[in-house]
Amino acid sequence: MIVFCFPFFAIKLFNVTNRSLRMGLCFTPLLLTFRCLEAMFGTAPPAVEASLQNYCLYYSSIIELEFSAKNKKPVKSTSKEVVGLFKEFMSLGVKLGIIYSIVERYGYAPFGKSQSMFELRHIANNFFVAYALKKIANESLHSLPSKDITQMNLHMGTSGAALVVTLLFGMKTKVVTQNAMLRSTSVSDFWGRRWNQLVHGALKRGVFKPLIIKNCSKAFAASITFMVSGMIHEYILFVLCCSDNYFQRKELSSNNLSCVNFLGLNLAFFAYNGVLIMLEYAFIGTILHRSILDLSLPTPLLTCLVIGTALPVAHWFTDAYVDCGIYDGLKVGCPVIELVNRKGSIL
Repeated sequence: MIVFCFPFFAIKLFNVTNRSLRMGLCFTPLLLTFRCLEAMFGTAPPAVEASLQNYCLYYSSIIELEFSAKNKKPVKSTSKEVVGLFKEFMSLGVKLGIIYSIVERYGYAPFGKSQSMFELRHIANNFFVAYALKKIANESLHSLPSKDITQMNLHMGTSGAALVVTLLFGMKTKVVTQNAMLRSTSVSDFWGRRWNQLVHGALKRGVFKPLIIKNCSKAFAASITFMVSGMIHEYILFVLCCSDNYFQRKELSSNNLSCVNFLGLNLAFFAYNGVLIMLEYAFIGTILHRSILDLSLPTPLLTCLVIGTALPVAHWFTDAYVDCGIYDGLKVGCPVIELVNRKGSIL
């Protein structure tokens, strides 16, 4: 439990006020915990224990390295791939800067505020924020192009991390996100193969597989994994939003978000998606499932149906990040256009 106190000590010691930097501090205890669970239960990728070098490289890298299936050695990166990662990271920074320049004026709700969770503009706002948040975090970890603000932020963050790891080790890293918001064909495809594979891999090897080893059912293991994911995000939000209250620094506390207003919402969001996964398991193989497969529905339509199951409640996940100022912290690293009056004051 002591390791989970690390962000609080670091925030106080270095006076970290930027919310995005605080989020980065959360990765150390979380990654350390799951990597320890992988080592304890022997659920790390097969190539990891093929040699001491592989073992050390894998457990010392924040981003998962890619190993050859033939010789179980790390795949070396090429200069072309390094340049590609750099271009991808810089491109995302510019794109996000343009987006921030526009949507910040609308409180990150470009389609207007809504009181109904099923109203079209509410769903459109949730899609936009989810897409952009993901993109920023993933650009720094080596992912494919995507378009919403959460996805774009995740993409940018992971691309940057992948670039650093590639330069340090000279090894190729795994793709972290694969355009979940526009190409997912099922709920399990969205969470299991496309959205944030860094967290997915840690949860799969640190929670899901150990439960399977203990003879738990696949559905039960999946539901517990989603609950753990929810608790992880609750912990991150607690570090982001409650540390100021904890250190009695009210002047740095969020103006829009009380320390307890968000508690439980992220957990509820991931518990809801865990239920969707369990329903999908029960649905696969039924007559209705086979009938739908026979229709050969186009991927864009399937994607709309998939994300449509979560978008009405996506604000349970995204609103707290918007209100606590995570995007204001992330935009510091992007070239943002500010409107000023003749006196030089920002409008």
